[in-house]
Amino acid sequence: MIQFEHVTKHYEGEEAPVLDDFSMVIEDGEFVLLTGESGIGKSTCIRLLLKETGLTSGTIRVLDQNLDEISPGRLPLYRRKLGVVFQEFYLIPEQTVYRNVELARLIAGGTKKENRTVIASLLRLLGITHLYNRYPRELSGGEKQKVCLARALVNYPSVLLADEPTGNLAPGESRELMGLFELVHRQGITVVVATHDKGSAEGLAYREISLEEAGGKKNGQNAGSEAAGQ
Repeated sequence: MIQFEHVTKHYEGEEAPVLDDFSMVIEDGEFVLLTGESGIGKSTCIRLLLKETGLTSGTIRVLDQNLDEISPGRLPLYRRKLGVVFQEFYLIPEQTVYRNVELARLIAGGTKKENRTVIASLLRLLGITHLYNRYPRELSGGEKQKVCLARALVNYPSVLLADEPTGNLAPGESRELMGLFELVHRQGITVVVATHDKGSAEGLAYREISLEEAGGKKNGQNAGSEAAGQ
C-alpha cells in the first residue's frame, strides 16, 4: 500500500537531512501513527506522500504507483485517492458545514443529487448531523476538525492522511477525534496519522512507527524546521 525505500529528504539550507535512508511499509487497511519529536520528519512524510515536495533520493510507492513516475498532469487524479486532514482547518467561513463538504465532492465530479445521500451518511457516521446548516464560526475546534474529516472522506479515498490533526484541540476533543480515525479505519480505509500526541490514541488499536528509531533526525537536530512547514 505505502512503501518508503531508503528515502532521504534534504531541504535546501539545512545542514542535516530531515529523513536519512528511511524505510517503512504500511499495509493495506492498517491504522498507523507516525510519531516523534518536532522536526523529526513526520510532516515531511505526509508532504512526500502528497507529492507536495520531492525526494532527495530513494523511492516511494503508494497504491502500486512509484510517485516519481506520476506526471504533473496525473497528480490531481492521484490525490483524489487520498483524503487529508491538517492541523489547520481550512474551512470556508461563509459556507455551511454541508456546503464545505459538498464542494470537495463537486470538485471531484459528484452530482448534487448523489451528494445529498453521501454527505448525510458521512455526517451521521461522524456524529455531526446536527451541524449540517451551521457555519465554521459557530463550531468548536473539535467540531471543525470533524467537518474536515468528513470533507477528507467524501470522495471515498483509499488512504486517509492526517498531519498533527489534534494540534489545535483540547484533550477531550483530541481523544474523540482519534477514536473517529479508528472508526474510519474499521470501514476499510488505510489511516496514517503523523502526531506527537500519542496519548490521545491510548486504548486504540494502531501500529506505531517512531521516526526517532527509523531514520528521522536524531537528537533534536534542527528541531523546529518541520513546524515551519518541513
